[in-house]
Amino acid sequence: MAKKKYVNTYMAVASALGLQYDTENNVLYGQRDGYPVILYPHDPVDQPYLLTVQVAAKGAGGAYLTQGQFQELQKVSRLSKCAQNGNVITCMVSDGIGRRGSQQGLTANAVDGLARLTAFLHENGYTPCCSVCGKEDMVSAFQVEGSYYHLCRDCETSMHQRFAGVKPKKENVVAGIVGALLGSLLGVLCIMLLSQLGYVAALSGVVMAVGVLKGYELLGGKLSKKGIAICVVIMLFMTYLGDRLDWAILFYREGGGAESGYNVFECYRMVPLLISKGIIDMTEYIGNMMYIYAFLLLGAIPTIRKRVKEKQKEGVMIKLV
Repeated sequence: MAKKKYVNTYMAVASALGLQYDTENNVLYGQRDGYPVILYPHDPVDQPYLLTVQVAAKGAGGAYLTQGQFQELQKVSRLSKCAQNGNVITCMVSDGIGRRGSQQGLTANAVDGLARLTAFLHENGYTPCCSVCGKEDMVSAFQVEGSYYHLCRDCETSMHQRFAGVKPKKENVVAGIVGALLGSLLGVLCIMLLSQLGYVAALSGVVMAVGVLKGYELLGGKLSKKGIAICVVIMLFMTYLGDRLDWAILFYREGGGAESGYNVFECYRMVPLLISKGIIDMTEYIGNMMYIYAFLLLGAIPTIRKRVKEKQKEGVMIKLV
């Protein structure tokens, strides 16, 4: 659902376009110039004044619009990033300013952009249809697992049956932990590689989070709240391990470890001793670790939030009303 301060903006756009606004699911839908249309904020938090415009239509004989044709449309309209995927044509429309934009600008651009898009589709012989099968039939707007569709009755029934026949997966925690640990190795590798190149980046946090979560789900069967909690613990532990291993490699290569006959694993075990003797500065060691943890959180938190939202939408089919 949209934040209250944006509800009036989306309602104004819906009114100007002659569409309905589903406040619960934060989406505009209906018919425009004969075509089934859906509009929704591309990112309701960070880009509330950037809307995705989605039209269900197909070309004669399965024709696809070329990038050149879309570029011509974009030159004469207030649309951007136009593309076709099967029977779905999508474009972006904004108020032209950004996050702190205006209701009037977004409304005007949406009206102009959608009018030019539907005229463009008419000119190129595109006919309204079902998003999935392409049947030229009466369609209804749906949100299916977080994505939007215009479905004919046959496709609606087929999707309902598909979801009804899917049995929930059982969670195997032990296998999930093994998968998470295997996935975390990508994050550890990323931490070390970036560190050796002289960087500490949020990318390592994203890689760690994706690797751990995906690994847990692949071997564990599903990702529950318990699984996410386990994954967080593994991320924190493996990040610590990766940082300590990075210091061990640094000592091995530049601190005399190799010359003294130690291997990397022996250097790893020696890190606490090196800190106590001042060979590794404790302040620098702790500061570097906190820095990596900060970037881990910066990369991992959005990844986890996105994954939780995706899991909540799995198997969910909502008819827009």
